[in-house]
Amino acid sequence: MPPRLALSLASCCLVLASLLAGCAKPPVPVAEAPEQLPPHLGPPPAALCTVAPFHVADGGTTAVSMVISNDGGFCAASLTAGNGQPYDAPLVRNKPLHGDETVVRYHGKTSVEYSARPGYVGHDAFDVRLILKGQPGYTTLNVSVDVQPVGAAAKTS
Repeated sequence: MPPRLALSLASCCLVLASLLAGCAKPPVPVAEAPEQLPPHLGPPPAALCTVAPFHVADGGTTAVSMVISNDGGFCAASLTAGNGQPYDAPLVRNKPLHGDETVVRYHGKTSVEYSARPGYVGHDAFDVRLILKGQPGYTTLNVSVDVQPVGAAAKTS
């Protein structure tokens, strides 16, 4: 191959590689929480926060049941991947209709948090898919939330 053609071909390959690299989109990272949250950052924990015990294998799906008082605080379900580490990134498929969800990495765990909109009492739900690098598929949490009025005690089954 003539040297001029080889140089031209190499230049084209570099340009093509640069263009393709620009198309790759990295996953959205999980928000990193500091070791200790100062009281003025984010809402405090809700006065009533009950999460029923649950277990999910990496790549599996499970239901998570949460009861929270609507006092401006949050309730959290925490978990780790099978390797004992937090998940790498979240994907919220269905957002809650009456509150806000947040997924954070905190103290070596993944925390799926919910806080109700002011004044709302009733049922809410959302789905979160958790991504683990190097693993196919998602670990899915179908979160069902029972929002109680301020001062309510947890429902017993």
